[in-house]
Amino acid sequence: MTRDPAEAIAQLQAATAQLDARTRALAAAREQRETARADEARKTAEARRRGEHGRDWQILQQRIDLGQTSEIAVIQGLDVSAEARAVRKAMSVTLGQVVDQAAEADEGPVPLTPEMVDAQQRLIETLQRLRDSTRASGMQ
Repeated sequence: MTRDPAEAIAQLQAATAQLDARTRALAAAREQRETARADEARKTAEARRRGEHGRDWQILQQRIDLGQTSEIAVIQGLDVSAEARAVRKAMSVTLGQVVDQAAEADEGPVPLTPEMVDAQQRLIETLQRLRDSTRASGMQ
């Protein structure tokens, strides 16, 4: 540590400049990622509108565009329409195939991130609520 106030001020200014540069770089990287995600989401929505992801997603995308549902509602099971149920079922099948392929490739089980574990638990709870409400309404 220096006793010269001018040198200490210069060191603080240099550290502040480095911190500012790093903050700007991180903000630019975040903006770039967000732009890429938004572009990908736009492309996916356009493909769904054209029916490239199947008729169920085409119908759901129309409802998303009208503000009647959302992609999150479809995935989390909040949208209980026939199309949303079909999409979730297809996603479940695909996820099972990916896990099976990884196991067959001798890669072992796919490690789940905490977010994936949380999403899986929410899906299980949602499916249980759907089963319970279906049984209660006699729609088995």
